[in-house]
Amino acid sequence: MVRAEEREANVLTQERVILPAWPQGGTMRRPAFQDQAGELNRRLLWLIAARTLILLLGLNLARPLGILPDRLGPFPFVSCFNVFAVTLAFGYLVLWWTRWRPMSHLNLQIAVDLCIATMLVAHTHGSESPFISFYLLIIIYCGLTLGRNGGVIGAALSTILYAGIIYFGHIGVLPFGGQPAELSALFFRISLHVLGFFSVALLGADLSQRLRVVQAELQQKIDSLERLQKLTEHIVSSIRSGLLATDLDGTITLFNDTAEELTEKTRADIVHHSICDVLGEGLWNRIRGVDLFRDARPLRHEEWLVLPGGHRRFLGYSVSPLMDHERTLIGYVVSFQNLTDIKRLEEEVRIKDRMAAIGRMAAGLAHEIRNPLAAMRGSVEILRSHLVLGGADARLLDILVRESDRLNKFVEEFLDFAKPTRCVRQSLDLAPLLQDSITLLKNSPAVLEGHRVELCLASGQILIDGDADRLKQVFWNLAQNALRAMPAGGTLRISARNEEDGGGQIVFEDNGTGMTEEEKTQLFQPLHSGFAGGTGLGLSIIFQIVEDHQGKIRFESEKGRGTRVTLYLPPAAH
Repeated sequence: MVRAEEREANVLTQERVILPAWPQGGTMRRPAFQDQAGELNRRLLWLIAARTLILLLGLNLARPLGILPDRLGPFPFVSCFNVFAVTLAFGYLVLWWTRWRPMSHLNLQIAVDLCIATMLVAHTHGSESPFISFYLLIIIYCGLTLGRNGGVIGAALSTILYAGIIYFGHIGVLPFGGQPAELSALFFRISLHVLGFFSVALLGADLSQRLRVVQAELQQKIDSLERLQKLTEHIVSSIRSGLLATDLDGTITLFNDTAEELTEKTRADIVHHSICDVLGEGLWNRIRGVDLFRDARPLRHEEWLVLPGGHRRFLGYSVSPLMDHERTLIGYVVSFQNLTDIKRLEEEVRIKDRMAAIGRMAAGLAHEIRNPLAAMRGSVEILRSHLVLGGADARLLDILVRESDRLNKFVEEFLDFAKPTRCVRQSLDLAPLLQDSITLLKNSPAVLEGHRVELCLASGQILIDGDADRLKQVFWNLAQNALRAMPAGGTLRISARNEEDGGGQIVFEDNGTGMTEEEKTQLFQPLHSGFAGGTGLGLSIIFQIVEDHQGKIRFESEKGRGTRVTLYLPPAAH
């Protein structure tokens, strides 16, 4: 018992030292006195229910056996006690509901129970009464609720009351038969019951102490488990990669905060659903096709994910097996990151490499074509001025001149692409620059009757660092492409605003034919045009100019739903 006390003291000391340092659900652990009060209230409720059940069952079962007297004064004995038991339970429940001094409430119940047990023993043959065991029940719950001292006090009070019944019955004060005639037998019977009372008290106290130690250890382990669970939840939610876990059938069981951000879907809509509903069937087919249990290397997979808003995000996945403590495969763990920016950078690097290779070849080729082309056109002009031709011959010369001009324009654009003009950057305000470009555009033949051009500018200046002439070329080409994408008419909306970190953002948005995924991959490839009669160099030159300005350009398009082009230009140097 001494060891049990030491263990209890050690456990409670550890609780006081460790537990308050860890928040539970955003709050500190409740003080010990609040836990004790709550436990005492629970025990009081169980005590009320158990007492009522025992009294009602015990007395009504004892009645047919002839143990109980028929009447208690003018009232039937059993009926009187039934009413008393129910009334007592109701009164105790009122005290329990109002939270009236739990310790005083407990002491009141103990005192009343001792009186009830004494009355039953006194009315049922004293030392021969079968209800003497009620004293033992009272001693046991005194020890469980009040500890060792409570059990000893309960045993002492039970001894005094029981000895009083025997003594007063022996001297004839209590007229209830059944007392032994000799004092030695009477003393032996009292001693035997007293020994039982105190034995039960000590055993109950030891049991109560051990129970407290076990409860303290259990509470400590529960708190430790809760802390570990909270820590695990914090770690999972703090990981800056998307993380999900599935069972063997692909049903999602875990979904962290970053996964919600990357997929733009909430945890409540995802958990207990198939991984195919979230990340598509491509990844799950790869998982099912690989034996992750035997392969030590994690499965890697990259794929575009279409988000609920319609735009796409390129994600990189790493899949590992999820195993239990027996190394049995129970599911899969998938971590994923947003690789969209990296994918775009890779595409830009590939475009730059292609442009550099084509540019080196085109520089010499364009010069070799331009010189004889100029000679050919000059010869045709001379022939036309010296000869009088009519009919088909005159049309052939006109076609030759027109196609020579078109080829010359193509060569000039090719030279601009291969050897772009040096960019002279200075501080510019985008607003007047765009206004001038849109004014020229509205008066050009490219704007048809069904076209509508809208310009939306943010208030104030939009200062950037750039070359005005070359930027006008970018705006003109992007606007021309947007109008060509709307042959039956439509709205071209151009907006500009300041970026939060400086610089300007310009957006060209149309509701034209849009582009397929394959067409978007070929956007900046030289000599590839999506329009009849185009040279296929416009977007390549635009890309080159934006790069020279250290800006960025991004295309978003869907077939049949139009195109959105976003330009970012760096801020003006201060």
